[in-house]
Amino acid sequence: MIIIDDIIKFNDNIEKSYVAIGNFDGVHIGHREIINRAVIEAKRGGGKVVVFSFSNHSQEGTGVKLINSLEEKIYMMREIGVDYLIIQRFTDSFSKIEAENFIVDILKKRLKTKKVFVGFNFRFGRGGKGDTLFLEKEGAKNEIEVEIVEPVRYLNNIVSSTKIRELLQNGDLKEANNYLGRDFLIIGEVVHGKKLGRVLGFPTANLKIMDRIYPPFGIYGGKVQIEGEKEIRDAVINIGKNPTLKPDEQSIEVHILDFNQDIYGKKIYLQLQEYLREEKKFNSMEELRKTIENDILVWRERLRRKDGTCIEIR
Repeated sequence: MIIIDDIIKFNDNIEKSYVAIGNFDGVHIGHREIINRAVIEAKRGGGKVVVFSFSNHSQEGTGVKLINSLEEKIYMMREIGVDYLIIQRFTDSFSKIEAENFIVDILKKRLKTKKVFVGFNFRFGRGGKGDTLFLEKEGAKNEIEVEIVEPVRYLNNIVSSTKIRELLQNGDLKEANNYLGRDFLIIGEVVHGKKLGRVLGFPTANLKIMDRIYPPFGIYGGKVQIEGEKEIRDAVINIGKNPTLKPDEQSIEVHILDFNQDIYGKKIYLQLQEYLREEKKFNSMEELRKTIENDILVWRERLRRKDGTCIEIR
């Protein structure tokens, strides 16, 4: 997959492209419907799959937090089978491009677009003046087919990034995962911590908290894959402050079950599957140790009751 960080400077020669456009924050089942339509049509027409997205959110500065980091978005696009991923920076100057110029200068001239795929509520161009009707009308003038993809519904609700953020903020991880179509993904590099987990007998891989949305602080059960390995392992994951050992220091601590190797500097891929309990402050190290031990027993028991299947991370 080729990544383009500025379409204005793009000079590659794509003879025929099938372009899916959107923020695609979370790459949820609604987004995948749009992108998969482009994948299917590109294979049928012998062209390239192009996803036009953004490296930041168009509502940046409004307090809206992204569901996924840029690295996670890139990973998922590669997984889907995208040929070119445009991760345009949504700047003031880019937002002032007229809708008609976007179609002519970017879709037609730069990307040689054969067909474009967008969601039902798609808007583009200066002030959001371009809508789906405008896109269809001007696309026809420029020999660009347009497919407006109808909203995907789950339990009769339209799947949206806004809905998923709401579910995550409310602590409904299971329902958020249903809307995402996969377990909530966290990719991060293992960094050195205070190694207090080893003292307790439960070594952890530590990740930094990023400026993106997380479910509420607490203890979770999930899966983890280590960079360079195919094996997917079970894990108990603490997201938060760890008030007993590291008060006010936010981090993600991953205890990988039946594993005790040095993986500092490696990336790990987490899939959050279930909420286990809230964070607590304990009166002693022994009380904390027993609680962690119980968390692991609880997660092992739940895993025994589950099918245990998950998405393989490549």
